[in-house]
Amino acid sequence: MRIHAIAMVALGLGFQGASLAADEVERPELIRVSTVRIANYGTPSTVVTDRAQVKAVVDELRQLRSRAWRRANPKLSCYATLALLSGTKTVTLFRIRPELVVERPPQKGQSSYSLEIGLDDLQGIGALLARLQPPKGCQ
Repeated sequence: MRIHAIAMVALGLGFQGASLAADEVERPELIRVSTVRIANYGTPSTVVTDRAQVKAVVDELRQLRSRAWRRANPKLSCYATLALLSGTKTVTLFRIRPELVVERPPQKGQSSYSLEIGLDDLQGIGALLARLQPPKGCQ
């Protein structure tokens, strides 16, 4: 009976470890990003391939990722979209509002994460968005 209890505890710890590993896999690393597709809500997207600009966007998102995000997929309207691509494959998607960033994985069934932000958190990305057409139908 005692061996059975020890085996159950070990099995439970194994599942917990697998769960943690699955959480780590859910958010892809921001590596080998070659292109950023960016657009304000309801407007055509712009593709950024300049290495320096792509690196600046990825670095800014990496800084945000170092914070404590929460697993959530809030309903958004009037957001900007950033799609990070490696070649033609989507690495991850970000939806951005002035007060919130939501990271959505390209595959269905994976969790989305959100983070509340301030005005100074996305200065470089904000500058890129300001150069695009303004969002349609947004106040």
